[in-house]
Amino acid sequence: MSNPKSNLAQELVGKLHEDEIFSAWKKNHPKSYLSHFFCQLSSEFNLLSNWELGYYDNADGKITVFNQLENENFAIKPADDVFKKEESKVEELDQINKITLGIKELKQIYDPKEEEFFPKEIIGNGFIILQKLDKKIMWNITFITHSVKFANIKINALNGEIISHDLINFVDKQFAPKKK
Repeated sequence: MSNPKSNLAQELVGKLHEDEIFSAWKKNHPKSYLSHFFCQLSSEFNLLSNWELGYYDNADGKITVFNQLENENFAIKPADDVFKKEESKVEELDQINKITLGIKELKQIYDPKEEEFFPKEIIGNGFIILQKLDKKIMWNITFITHSVKFANIKINALNGEIISHDLINFVDKQFAPKKK
């Protein structure tokens, strides 16, 4: 995906738009828009699943996911609620033709920073999301550590700049008292 003229995101969207399942769905959801790509990821940056492409429909506030199948076709999952903060807006993932970073480049950015950002953590598998958040197109990468923490790094998909990194203790987050 390092060639900006032809990148994975563009290729997948192109294939999806040619698929009959998507065409039929889109007729009933004309104002829906691409919101994200999702894939499971190993700690070595190997893809562990096929890509899923999410389309958000503002009319009902639901997201429909199209799962890439082995035969290049797609399957559709039922529309579901969006996992987001109530005040957040699901942004349209546009300008995918400008994405210059692929998995290989992301690994090259991440590897030298892993020890600095996540010291003493043993990184396990996780997932990767391509999305637009706060008007920035980013790769949002999360690994689950052996100590059951989320090691998260957000990288600008257009220029490779590290936007943020966090180590979130899942147990503390799960059982923390609710703020009133």
